[in-house]
Amino acid sequence: MSFLTAEQRGDMVEALMPEAAGLVVDVHEGSADDIKTRLRGLTRHELEAVAVVLAALADPDRGLKEALAWVTFDERGEPCRQPLAVVRTVRDAAPVVKPKGVGIDAAAVERALGPGSAVALNRDERRLAIEVGIRRGMSYDDVAERLGMDREAVKRAWERAKNRARLEGRWLPPVAVGDIRDVA
Repeated sequence: MSFLTAEQRGDMVEALMPEAAGLVVDVHEGSADDIKTRLRGLTRHELEAVAVVLAALADPDRGLKEALAWVTFDERGEPCRQPLAVVRTVRDAAPVVKPKGVGIDAAAVERALGPGSAVALNRDERRLAIEVGIRRGMSYDDVAERLGMDREAVKRAWERAKNRARLEGRWLPPVAVGDIRDVA
């Protein structure tokens, strides 16, 4: 879908929201034939867009057990004998997908945080840029502006970075160094 403008992608998402909602209902309450019929009526590009819409509807920090609590049957349609033993979040279950040969370009991260035109970053580079920017004393607003993100998205990413650091035994400052609004 990279050939569409941001406005066109937004229009496509709005147009496909009913299909995404219908797929959710079909998965929860319909049959395999209902799902097949709905999916066969979509083009490849529409399927990709519906996948993005469905991903937008999900909370990545929700526990998998909670997200799948509605599933009370196994793959044969028989009642589950034991509840799912999954305790990880949706985010924890998501594998990191990287094109071959792509990693973190530290120079791109530096350029993204500095003056000049915007630099396209992959997900890992954006995470690193948020950590580096906040540790350098940039405010959430400054990092958000440099990376083309929303302030709240940067704040959430910083909180996730701190949680990951704690789990790995690393230390990160508890508050953005340059952001003193929430201190007093």
